[in-house]
Order: sequence, then structure tokens, then C-alpha cells
Amino acid sequence: MGIIEWAHRRETPLQRRIFALLKAGARVNAPVIPLLHPLLLAERRFRKGPLRLMASKLYYEPLLRLECERVGDGLLLEEDMPKILGNLRVRIGDRVTLGGAQVWIATGSGAVKNLEIGDNASIGHRCELIVGDSISIGRHVRIAGRASLNGFDGHPQDPFARARDEPPGPDGIGSIKVLDHAWIGFDATILKGVTIGRGAIVSARSVVKTSVPDLTVVAGNPARTVWQVKAPEGW
Repeated sequence: MGIIEWAHRRETPLQRRIFALLKAGARVNAPVIPLLHPLLLAERRFRKGPLRLMASKLYYEPLLRLECERVGDGLLLEEDMPKILGNLRVRIGDRVTLGGAQVWIATGSGAVKNLEIGDNASIGHRCELIVGDSISIGRHVRIAGRASLNGFDGHPQDPFARARDEPPGPDGIGSIKVLDHAWIGFDATILKGVTIGRGAIVSARSVVKTSVPDLTVVAGNPARTVWQVKAPEGW
């Protein structure tokens, strides 16, 4: 056990005293050192900006193209490439934007699973795409950070079957479709068998268990319709 963990217990007068000293020390402000800290700040900006962009274009993007069946023109990786696990066939359209720290997983049996991302789609930071049968993401779709598209239950409902490490049955796996122009909010979860309609909106942190009609806004757990979006001209 380290000194910080030991003091944090605050079980004795000595621990409480040392904890107070450590807390006070943590609030001491370090001075800005001329030349040193401006140089460190410039280095950090270069590392987080131009250097990261170069790494994306010269390292991560070519590797992602090798991992996928198709990657269209105009790909933008905001950080590193997604982590791709399992037997996953990936097709990515043109001008797609991908945030960092994403995980794409082919689940269930070892059979090939399909992930398709349409033109001009954007998928945010730390999103999870868990492919049961298939996941299809349409054109101009916006998926905010930490959203999860989960087409696989992971475990059966039967507790004894879970204890035997059995996979879920056929009802525990399914496809997910997100149609063109849909918007999925921050930290939302889309479950197996769901279709998100064209132009629909899933509010932040919603859990969607049933399909959402076109131009419909849903919210909550489980998600329910809260209003309709007016169809734009030319819809």
C-alpha cells in the first residue's frame, strides 16, 4: 500500500495529519518558468495538432485501408484508427469522419459479419459498434461520442446457461440499421433488431429497444417518442 492510499484511510491521527498535508501540498501552485513552459506548450500543441494529423494520414489511415474491404475518398481520422476485433467485413464510404478510441467488434459465431458506413457519415469519440449480424449506417448520419450500437446480447438470460459460459440463442443476436440523415446523441445505446428511421433523432443517453420511424425524436430508457421533426423542403 502506498503512502497516499494509507493516508487516505484517515483511521488514526497520524493518517489524518499526513492526509491534510498531502491535500494542502496538492493545492500549491507551480510557477510558470520563462522559456521552459512556453516551449513545452508549443511542443504539446505541435504533438496534438500537426503531428497527430501526420500520424493519422501516414500511419493509421493506410493501416485502416488494409483492414477494410473498402475505404472511400476523403476519410478523416481525428485520432487513431478504430480497434477492429473478430471476423468483420468493413465498407466505408466517401468523406467519412471517425473520432478516436473506437471499437468495432464482430461477435457471436466466427462467421463473417458486415459493417457498412455510408458517405458523409460521422462517428464520434469512444463509440462502440458491436456487430451481431450486421450494422448499416447510412449517408449523412451523425453519431455522437460514446454511443453504442449493440447487436449482440453477450450472454443468455438463463442464469445456469450463463454459468456454463454458453452463448445467447438466436434471439440474442440481430442487425441494426441507421438510415440516412439520422442523428444519434451522446452515450445513446441502440440494441439488436432496431432500425433508426431516416432523419430520426435519438436523444443523449437513450436506450433504444424498438425501431424509430422517420423524422421522429425519441428519448429515455426505454426510448419513447417525444415529438416529430417537420419534414424539410424536398424531403
